[in-house]
Parts: sequence; structure tokens; C-alpha cells
Amino acid sequence: MGLFGKRKEPDATANAQTLRTDLVADLPTGGEALPTSLTARSGFIKRANCSRCGAPKKLPSKTAYIYCDYCSALVDYDFRIANADTNAGITNTVFHRLIAPVQPAMEDAKARGDRDAYRTIQRNVFGQWVQLCPQAVSPRAKTDEDFRSRLVAYLAETAVTKDLDPAQAPLDIEMATLVGSLQRIPTPDGAWMISGPFWEMAALFKKQMDLAYALINSTGVNELDPDDTPPGVALQMEYSTFCQGWLAHLSAPDGQRLLDEFGLTGEYVKLEPQETNEYNCGGCGAQLHAVVGAQTIICEDCGAQLSIKAGPTPCGTCGAPLCFPPSASHLACPYCKSEIQHL
Repeated sequence: MGLFGKRKEPDATANAQTLRTDLVADLPTGGEALPTSLTARSGFIKRANCSRCGAPKKLPSKTAYIYCDYCSALVDYDFRIANADTNAGITNTVFHRLIAPVQPAMEDAKARGDRDAYRTIQRNVFGQWVQLCPQAVSPRAKTDEDFRSRLVAYLAETAVTKDLDPAQAPLDIEMATLVGSLQRIPTPDGAWMISGPFWEMAALFKKQMDLAYALINSTGVNELDPDDTPPGVALQMEYSTFCQGWLAHLSAPDGQRLLDEFGLTGEYVKLEPQETNEYNCGGCGAQLHAVVGAQTIICEDCGAQLSIKAGPTPCGTCGAPLCFPPSASHLACPYCKSEIQHL
């Protein structure tokens, strides 16, 4: 994007001095040479249809949060993108490392039914996790502090709702027993395979997620979601994440069975080239590609939501054609910093 000068970059390192960066120092990162056990994958991509406008996802996503190419609604989640294009649960590892030091305090708050104390712990953990694993959450959390704060509050409240639900307690015990009985079987040139009570564990996971999201929706916690996620998508994302995490460790027939049992059959298709139009983000200046007919898109560089229906507005100083957020009437050009009024 040198045509209009140097654009400003999102400040991804804000508050970095407060982060436990040592928790991620030994984990794989994007572009790193890794063993085949971590990079094994199929030749298919996750297909997702928008539950808000009905459009299919056509362009490959750069972020784990998959947004509709046409209306920018949140559609699904991509486990591999969240985990440096591997089948390893890197983000889960970071989360568990953050939880470990506060586990005794969490269990104490849970035993006392102290929702406020439990919520405070979860907010601190998720606040760190969102900054240590930016690839695992919406790109909107990169530069929008209000969005990031609301996302952390939402994630924490969903954890409080699920973890302190008395109906989940016996299921948590059962889950711990099943997970403890699983075995990893190494293979010569691919990912390890799973053995043990996997299907019982998968069925229990689905039961717990169904129960959790029924309560999350009935108590209004879902309304805290800053992405204004369409109904049913959050639960679908849980299913999708679980299946994507395990597919590499199952045989082809078992993988198909897993997709069938979670209602995801036919959700994996080959990527086909698409006709696109080019735009520039009015927030960070990134060059964007949008499918023909798109109305609103998400910039996957800075997370800005942009309206492209009426086309771009050129900067009066440097000429850069920029797309505005739907509700914005003016912005500072990311190239020359001039003030631009929306046409």
C-alpha cells in the first residue's frame, strides 16, 4: 500500500508489559517449521452459511472469527487459524496456563457460590488470554478497546453461567473421568490418534454445551456479546471448534461420524476462486477484497466494520479511496491523516 504513503498499523502490543508473555514463549507460531504430527490436515476448508442473510462463505478467512462476506455477521470459528495453522490446541494451552495459578481461588469461589469473586477471576484470565492469543478472537478486539472490554466481560459471564450451574456439576465430574481415560496413539508420519471413551466424551461435551447455551440465552447473557452474534451461532461455534480440534486425530470414517453426530455433515468443501472487488479500509488503510454484491465487511487487519454498498470516499488530500464504518460521518485518513467527510 505504498501508493498513498505509509499507513498506521494496529497497536497489537498495547499493555504488553503487563502480559505473561512467558506463557507463550515455547508454543508454535505461524510460519514455523513443525512436525507432521502438528500440521496434519485435510484438503478441505470449513464451509459456513450466514444465518442472518443466508449467504455462503466464499473467501478464505484470515482470522479465526469467520464473518459473512456479504453482511459482516459472525458466522463460525476456524480452529486452525486460531492455533497457528496447526491441529495443536495452542490457545487452550495458554488458557490452562493462565487458569492454573488461580485454580484454588476459583474452586473456593465456586464452592461458596460466590459469583462476584468467580467473575473477577474469569475477567482477569480472559483479559490476559485475549491479548496473548489475539489470533483466537475477533480482529475487532485488536484496536477497539471498548469491543475488547465487552468481549472479555461476555466470555467471563458465559464461564460464570456454565461453571456455577448446579446441573453442570455432576457432568463436570463425569467429563473429567472420561478425559482422563483417553489415550494418544502415536503414528509414524501424522497426527496422533485417539483411543478410549472418545464417543462418550463427545456426547457429553455436546450435552454440556446444549445445557450451557440454553441457560446463557434464557438469562440474557448472550445479549452481552459485542459481536451481536445471530441466534444459534455461538453454540454452532462450540460444535465446530470441538470437531475441528479432533478431526485430525480420528480415522476418516470416525471423522465423518463425528461430523454427523454434531450436525456438521457437508460443512467442508473445496475452496474455489471468487470474483472480488478491491477496497481500502478507512480505519487502517489495508487493502481488502470483497465478493461482488457485498454490503458490509470486516477488515481482518484492524477489525473495523465497513460499509461498501455506496463505494469508497476519496481523501481530498492524497486521493486514497476509503471505506467508512456504517455509522461514521468522518475519519482521519490512515495515510496522510487528513480529515475526510463521508459522502
